[in-house]
Amino acid sequence: MNPICFTANFKSNATIQARSGNNFYNKRASIVELDKNSADDLSSLYKLSLLWDKESKNNVSYIFSDFIDDKNESNGVKDTHCVVLTLQKDNFEKLKPEKILGVSLFSEQDYDNELNWLQVEPKNNKTDNSSGRKYKNIGSALCKYFKYTYTDKPIYVRSANTATDFYISNGFKPYDVNYPQYLYYVA
Repeated sequence: MNPICFTANFKSNATIQARSGNNFYNKRASIVELDKNSADDLSSLYKLSLLWDKESKNNVSYIFSDFIDDKNESNGVKDTHCVVLTLQKDNFEKLKPEKILGVSLFSEQDYDNELNWLQVEPKNNKTDNSSGRKYKNIGSALCKYFKYTYTDKPIYVRSANTATDFYISNGFKPYDVNYPQYLYYVA
């Protein structure tokens, strides 16, 4: 009998854009879901936080703490998913933080779903294409995964003011005219 091994699971292929000179071309990436019971997955997420912190302030430490926080289940949350977009093509039981380009936290809830966090690698988190970033469409690939995977209930997001246009361009709509950063998506 083999022991049960909890580890990151491949969920989907994704297409992002990679820079070649002044142009971008399609590049394959992998969407992988982490397991909070896996020491390797938690270690990769923690190392990612430290790595990205060298570039700029980011939200991975919040994603990490929310992901391992078991109190969510008492607030109507059925399941919390930490999903990464990585250039790694296999061996997901040993995720390499330097290959991860995006990370998100998603909660399945009783009546709706919530995209709690979405963070793109700080070097690629610029809207100006002349910035020298290597990749684009990372956040959009993660949004697309959630939109096509969780179709049974609306998906809500409370966006940072600077990210509202990003979510709108990915099909989300404001649900309160007084708070344009509160958005939802219905399949």
